[in-house]
Amino acid sequence: MLGGGGFDDLGDEEKVKFSEAEQAATLERLDKMIAQLGALRTEVEDPDGYVRFTLGDDGRLLELFIHEAARTSLTNLALEKKLNDLFAAANEAMMLSRKEFWDHYSITDI
Repeated sequence: MLGGGGFDDLGDEEKVKFSEAEQAATLERLDKMIAQLGALRTEVEDPDGYVRFTLGDDGRLLELFIHEAARTSLTNLALEKKLNDLFAAANEAMMLSRKEFWDHYSITDI
């Protein structure tokens, strides 16, 4: 937008227009990043198929499915252990996804 000259070479009106355009572009990039971050999902499924769930980008539980067979195939403690192990694995995966997201962007992208 500046062409060959610098910001200091612009008149007051051009400086305002330039600043407004830069601000709008920065807000658009931030909105895009926030949407992409908010769309991150971590899906986990028990190898036995008794439990599956989805975590959001911040670790919130978005979906949880427990198969009917879990009631008769697992004790309460076995189901609790299975859930705890899966949540631990899912949280690690979610943190890795967030790290990869932030590694992809730098402060200069904003």
